[in-house]
Amino acid sequence: MPFADSSTRFARYAVLVLLGAVLAACGASAPPKADAEERSIVAPAAAAAPAQAPQDEERRGERRRSRRGDDETAAKAAPPPAGEPVPEPVLQVYERALAAMHNENWLEAELTLEQLMLEHPGYPGPYVNLAIIYRQDKRNADARVMLDQALAIDAGHPSANNQLGILLRNQGRFSEAEAAYERALASDPGYALAHYNLAVLLDVYLRRQAEALEHYELYQSSLAEPDEAVGRWIIDLRRRLGISGNASRVAQGDGT
Repeated sequence: MPFADSSTRFARYAVLVLLGAVLAACGASAPPKADAEERSIVAPAAAAAPAQAPQDEERRGERRRSRRGDDETAAKAAPPPAGEPVPEPVLQVYERALAAMHNENWLEAELTLEQLMLEHPGYPGPYVNLAIIYRQDKRNADARVMLDQALAIDAGHPSANNQLGILLRNQGRFSEAEAAYERALASDPGYALAHYNLAVLLDVYLRRQAEALEHYELYQSSLAEPDEAVGRWIIDLRRRLGISGNASRVAQGDGT
């Protein structure tokens, strides 16, 4: 895999995989249960992108004009051969965009990702990260376009499908959101955020608690340190479902 795990460099649960993926981090939960936002090490879900100065809007407009007509080409671009290392200059630009997102410099991240897509359209990752920025700015239609383009390159892309699930869930399209999370897990059965988001969807919105419990436990078992809130939800669901026996470490969230 051309990219190594970067969780120690940025944030808990942050994972950078093949330039076709995003740097993902578990976001804060809002009561009673919230989606685990897959974000490129960005601020909590409630945070909004800062207002842009007029000169920032002018820069954005110039870059978009230069992109006119390129979207279709980008969507049809073939991905690089599987297993081929990502060129170092491409990796450096991508990491610069992620660093800008980490610092909440949304405009710089957006412009950097757009330029990367123009020059190297075969990688899904920049599209997914740009979709994350657009959702931050409540530009959901633009976010959907970016995710569709990422999935045109790689239909099973875990991060793109997870992001699509979040977008669809927020629109009340629960069955479609479930299908998106399932596609993410079909490509990567150990993808923790998709397990979490699917569990929340099944638990809170679809009321399929037995299935939700399974995904909460899979999420919890994937963590180096159990999530205390998820541990409480697991215990509650086990109780309501009449599952007897001692709760495991997965449910308890401790070492007992």
